[in-house]
Amino acid sequence: MKKLAIIFTIAGLAAVSACKKTLDEQPQSQVSQDAYWTTEADAINAVNNCYRRLGDVDNRIFLSCATDDSYSWSDWPSDVRLVGNGSASISTGMFSNFWSNLYKMIASCNDVLDNIDKDKALSDSLGRRLKAETRFIRAYAYQQLTGLFGDVILRTTTPPINDFNATRTPRAQVATFIAAELDSAAKYLPVTYDANNIGRATRGAALGLKARVMLYEGKYTEAAAAAKEVMDLHTYVIDNDYVSLFNGTNKNSLEILLSARFVKTTLPSAMATWVGGPSIGGWSQVVPVQSLVDAYECTDGKTIDKSQLYDPAHPYDNRDPRLKLTVVVPGVVVNGITIDVTNTKGLDALSKNNASLTGFYYKKYVPADIQGNWDGNSYNDLVLLRYAEVLLTYAEAKIEQNQIDASVYDAINQVRQRPGVMMKALTAVDYPGQVSLRDAVRRERRVEFPMEDNRLFDIRRWKIAETVMTGPVYGILNNYDPSRQDYNKHVLVEQRSFNAGRDYLWPVPQSETSINPNALPNNGGW
Repeated sequence: MKKLAIIFTIAGLAAVSACKKTLDEQPQSQVSQDAYWTTEADAINAVNNCYRRLGDVDNRIFLSCATDDSYSWSDWPSDVRLVGNGSASISTGMFSNFWSNLYKMIASCNDVLDNIDKDKALSDSLGRRLKAETRFIRAYAYQQLTGLFGDVILRTTTPPINDFNATRTPRAQVATFIAAELDSAAKYLPVTYDANNIGRATRGAALGLKARVMLYEGKYTEAAAAAKEVMDLHTYVIDNDYVSLFNGTNKNSLEILLSARFVKTTLPSAMATWVGGPSIGGWSQVVPVQSLVDAYECTDGKTIDKSQLYDPAHPYDNRDPRLKLTVVVPGVVVNGITIDVTNTKGLDALSKNNASLTGFYYKKYVPADIQGNWDGNSYNDLVLLRYAEVLLTYAEAKIEQNQIDASVYDAINQVRQRPGVMMKALTAVDYPGQVSLRDAVRRERRVEFPMEDNRLFDIRRWKIAETVMTGPVYGILNNYDPSRQDYNKHVLVEQRSFNAGRDYLWPVPQSETSINPNALPNNGGW
């Protein structure tokens, strides 16, 4: 069997899984179904097609631009700028893109689960494992859907053709379904795989995803328990090299529980085009804002408003090393190229073609080598679940229950004290109780996970979006280009608004409600 990353381009069943509308995503030929499920390879390829869908959700890193971490200057490819600044409407493309692609993932999984038992070439053990992998992927899709849209349409089998009459299931009920699915899948998923199958769903991934779902639903006892199960597997570790997790050089890190895998030329993505700046052939479409830069502590473990180490004249010195591992501030080197927005004649200067409008770029997710035009040929994987998240989930769930003990500090400090980062450890002296630790773990999540979609879900469940997503968005302090009107001021990028009665949930897209009126009423305010 070839490695998973290489066999995502699937023939056979994947080729006939066409769709007419979102929930009608299903094979249209009964003849092809009957002929397909005859070999072990048929079943494996069909499940691999479900994995391929993990990379389909429209440029997931763009979700960061709907948070206080990032900005996108363009409405293409998915109108994320409108979502970020509060001007989106029910017809905004990002809503329909995510809804459609996640249901395509679910439809691929349902097709497998409806038909895999027809395949008599499968051993019982392999059949159980493949079904568990498929149920895991489907659970992941539903986790994303409920987090974005709230109540969603719960499909567990392939519907009849032209069946557009499904109603939405309450979010809490879907979350219960997800947890049960993940518990069931975990029983049949291995803890590890051999070299030919690295990248497939593991027991730890299932339990880690359950921990996330329970945390997002406010079920802290269940979240802590699931996270502890992952920790007790003694399989995952915090990696020594943060950048390598995202630049394509460390795809099989023991920190990564789940990723959407890409292969240069064979199965590439456009990651570096979206993230990279002009000096490395990118379009600077997803860029950090000042708010994210300010969130990183100084090396003494204090925030910039409280640390004596913070020097406004040299704002990037004496800071959490993750700042320069994540964000390209002036003078940071990326793949041997110095990116310096303060060089007004350079490619990366403010207002230049394809240059960042905030003055910052992301280093995170830029592939480790440069070969001219990056358009559509990135090979680094999209990390979807990491052990760092499991540890911080455990810590937050325990904090919210006010069950604070040494294990809470240890979980947070494992993340903070990654080799190459080594931030000052949190202690009970500096963070003695629930309130201070809550602030600490929330800040830790923000600086650890930029562009990993956690922030979007976090600011919603913490109910802080109406605060952090309202008002002006700033970029770098322009103290180097007197030709600009904003000289000696922070660059003003845009004004944002957030309607608390509407924007905590995305609307069911108009493309869906037009064919399925039963999906109404829509979420409030839309």
